[in-house]
Amino acid sequence: MADSPEVSRYHRQMILPTMGRQRQEKLTQSRVLVVGAGALGAAVLLYLVPAGIGTIGILDNDELELTNLHRQVLYSTEDVGTPKVLAARDRLEKMNPEVSLRTHFLRLNVDNALDIIREYHLVIECSDNFPTKFLVNDACVMLHKPCIIGAALGFSGQLSVYNYLDGPTYRCLMPEPPDPLTLPTCANAGVMGMVPGIIGNLQALEALKIITGQSETLSGRLLHFEGLETNFMEVPIELNPDNKKIDHLTSYSYSCPDYLLKKHTVEPQNFFPTLEKEGPFEVVALSDDQEFLQIKDFRWKTIPAYKIPEVVAQIPEKKKVMLICENGIKNFEALKYLLMKENCTRALALKDGLSALRILGLD
Repeated sequence: MADSPEVSRYHRQMILPTMGRQRQEKLTQSRVLVVGAGALGAAVLLYLVPAGIGTIGILDNDELELTNLHRQVLYSTEDVGTPKVLAARDRLEKMNPEVSLRTHFLRLNVDNALDIIREYHLVIECSDNFPTKFLVNDACVMLHKPCIIGAALGFSGQLSVYNYLDGPTYRCLMPEPPDPLTLPTCANAGVMGMVPGIIGNLQALEALKIITGQSETLSGRLLHFEGLETNFMEVPIELNPDNKKIDHLTSYSYSCPDYLLKKHTVEPQNFFPTLEKEGPFEVVALSDDQEFLQIKDFRWKTIPAYKIPEVVAQIPEKKKVMLICENGIKNFEALKYLLMKENCTRALALKDGLSALRILGLD
């Protein structure tokens, strides 16, 4: 690497005793995939790009929403409605034009995971769901690549390095994914914006240590951060050699046939007619928007999505269950859960709650 403006850009990290020009070269030759461009991913990208990683893949299938901005600090208000991968690319190219940015505007699944991850040296998993974390882990085990998996919720966060130098895998920490509706998420339980920033920064630091061959990483150690007490705690992760024997990928989302979902989906214009003609219904709202929840003299049973199993179990069998939320996203996850996991065929889901209000002039 000849002396150049690029060398000046990285000078402060190159003069570290454990770095130097040779290890900076390793960074410029490395290829890193960041799965998820939300809160964790934003923090990771904000530090990987200035550090001079040669090629960074950004994988995400979401568009930016206003509710994301308090913690997804890579973006601005003008980016709302834009795919995160495109907004991230545009911002990051201005930060360091020497880094090659690849965008993957898609959801990682069993059909594309191996082909995508194969192109990178290291994966940093920054999603907000367990199926993706397990998919990344399993693909990395099969391809013999390290991954750094992080998580944040409320005031707490955690991360570790997996499948690195014969170290433990994510399955050594958690053998199987939990049911997706049995745990709270940022969407329904909240998160303090600084927490994913802290965890994402630590993920980026672990990535640089792995790429440059630093001796100490978090492999075999789960680092847990508690924000309210401002402390860190380590939990050892023991290797189970059986977890290295993965030879195929498994989809962990509930597989519900399209015809069955369609049969149990209610179009916005049919919402109130369905309640009136096909009842009695117990209406369960997966929402915290009080104006939305109190329309038309109805009083919904309001719960977070992860409480669906226990609430539905308490509803008399003679009643059907109508799931509602603002845009239908939480509805369909809950509907798939009830149809496939609980065999609850009396459940219906409103396709789009806000559209139903607009049709009825109640928004």
